Amino acid sequence: MLRALLREKFSLRHDDALLRMAQRNIEVGTIIDVGAAKGAWTKAARRHWPEAHAHLIEAKEDWRSSLTSFQQRTQRTTIEIAGVTDRPGEIFFPNDATSYGGAVFKEPAKRDNLERIKATSIDHEVERLCLAGPYAIKLDTHGTEVDILNGACNTLERTSFLCIETYNFIGQKRFPQLVLDMEGRGFRCADMAEPLLRPGDNMLWQVDFYFMRAEHPSFSHFGFLP
Repeated sequence: MLRALLREKFSLRHDDALLRMAQRNIEVGTIIDVGAAKGAWTKAARRHWPEAHAHLIEAKEDWRSSLTSFQQRTQRTTIEIAGVTDRPGEIFFPNDATSYGGAVFKEPAKRDNLERIKATSIDHEVERLCLAGPYAIKLDTHGTEVDILNGACNTLERTSFLCIETYNFIGQKRFPQLVLDMEGRGFRCADMAEPLLRPGDNMLWQVDFYFMRAEHPSFSHFGFLP
């Protein structure tokens, strides 16, 4: 009966994970959505923090019109078309990736399908736009999370929670190492959403983890039941 009750209460949709975050009395002044695409995650987050400013950053020029439209119909929203890494400048991005795919590269390396694009960092965007904390950060960045987090050191000091798409086969750090990396930055894993299996062999490909500050009161309770 207990397992059935837990299954009934627990959903792996982002909207439900965000609801659970909001129910923990987490405050958000600005949503920072990296790899925003058309803004779906920000739209879901805004249901729970409707007064928060939202800053959406996307590397692919393909999404500019969608994000501009999102900005025009949504108050307190800014957008930036740029790759995100540890510092402003330039970076390389696949020019033949699908609309939802691709990751930035610091160097062109041996790939011949990379184009040079503008680069920014989370700390730079927060300072440039005077974005107010506390912050909620979402990363859908296909394996370059460590560089992005290294460029958000100041912002992380006032970050309430993060949602990070983590990976089992690709990336600077696979999901077990990234969880430990986040603990070193002062955050612990609190929730998860939308695990994705690889077609063909049904191996775990990716999962979105939600991280809260390690000092949040929820982590001081060690029991399974309330």
